[in-house]
Amino acid sequence: MGCGVWWSQVKELDRALKSLRKLGIDELDPSYGALSGLRSKLLAQVGIKFPRTVIQIAKLFGLSPGIITLWHDVESGWMSEARTKPGAPPVYKAISDEVAVAIIKNELTHDQFMSLSIPDDYIGE
Repeated sequence: MGCGVWWSQVKELDRALKSLRKLGIDELDPSYGALSGLRSKLLAQVGIKFPRTVIQIAKLFGLSPGIITLWHDVESGWMSEARTKPGAPPVYKAISDEVAVAIIKNELTHDQFMSLSIPDDYIGE
């Protein structure tokens, strides 16, 4: 992997960690620790080729009766995986820092969950 890709991943993790602190997530929170640990892993592997890393940060159950999972992708940032009920097909969306923190704090509203559960319209040929 090129140095530019590696550096962009480290910068994305720095941005996400700074945002978590700014939005009230303590450095002792497991979500913060997961991202910080991944950052440390990247910094320890300078010059070594490794795959793109995506980690699960949080999972909320019982959202009428849906499930939402919060992921962080070192290249793309925050992603949500929403399922309207257990076993339903997933809907993936890129989300803002604020929505990610609402998921981490278990403060996601029903309306937010519903908007994350609606598949985007296909735009293509």
